[in-house]
Amino acid sequence: MMKIFKLTVGQPDFPVTVTVYQPAAIADFNQSPRWPLVILLPGGGYRFYIDREKEVVALQYLAAGYAVAIVAYRLVDQPPVYPAALYQLTHVVAEFHQHATTYAIDAHRILLVGFSAGGHLAALYADLWPQLAQTCRLPSADCAVQALVLAYPVIGLRLGWPPDLMTRQAISGTWDLTEADQLVTSQNPPTFIWTTATDELVPPQNAQAYVQALQHAGVPVAAHLYPHGPHALSLARFITAFPAGATQEATFGDRYVEPAVATWFATQLAWLHRVLG
Repeated sequence: MMKIFKLTVGQPDFPVTVTVYQPAAIADFNQSPRWPLVILLPGGGYRFYIDREKEVVALQYLAAGYAVAIVAYRLVDQPPVYPAALYQLTHVVAEFHQHATTYAIDAHRILLVGFSAGGHLAALYADLWPQLAQTCRLPSADCAVQALVLAYPVIGLRLGWPPDLMTRQAISGTWDLTEADQLVTSQNPPTFIWTTATDELVPPQNAQAYVQALQHAGVPVAAHLYPHGPHALSLARFITAFPAGATQEATFGDRYVEPAVATWFATQLAWLHRVLG
C-alpha cells in the first residue's frame, strides 16, 4: 500500500511540482514510522523527464522502505534552466525539512538521487546548498541533504555534453556556476556515483572529475565505473529496458539490460544503510 499525491512549492516566479510516493504504515504494527526520503531528479537532457527514471525507479525505493519525491524541475522550454532549477530544488528540500511530521519523513535522512541531467542538478545542489539557502532566505539546516546518489551524471557543461552551444546557453544563461566538479567543498554530502566506460552521450570523464574533486575535499565517495553499457541504463534490468506488456522474448531493448550494471541499485542501498543508518 502507498499514497501518491502532488504538491507545488517554491516562489511564484519559479514554482515546482513534486509527485510524492509515501509508503503506508503496516496496520498490524500499530506504528507511524518516519520514512527516509529520496528526492528523485530524472534525466532527459533538460528537455523532458525520461519515464524510465521516474515512477519505475521510485517504486524500487518504495519497496526498500523510502518515501520518494519526484521533482519536475525547470527545463529548456523555459530558458534559462539556471538558476531557477536550483532555487526550485532548494525549496523542495526545505519543504520536507520544515513539514517532516506532515509527510512522515525523517528529516535526518533526506537524500538526492539524480540521473544524467538530473544528476547535474543534484551535484550542483550538493555543492552550493549553503549559498542557495542564504539566497532563498531559508535556514541553512532546512536545506541540507545527508547523501547524494548520481547515475551517469552530467557534471560540467565543458565535459562533452551538451554538444552544441545553443543548448548550453539555454541551460546556463548568464549563470556561470555550472561546473560541479569545480564547486565541491568539504560541506558536500557523502556521494555514491556510477557510470559506464562506454557511455556514448555523457562521457565518463564527468563522473571521474567529480570523484576526484570529492576525494580532494575529503568527502566520502563510493564510485563504480562499469566496463560496458549505453547511456540511460536506469536500473539496467528488463523492467526499465522494455515498455509495460513486453515479453521476455522481445529484443529491441536488449542493450539496456546489463546484469553486471544492475547490481548498482542493491550496492547503493547497502551503502545508504551505512551512511544514513
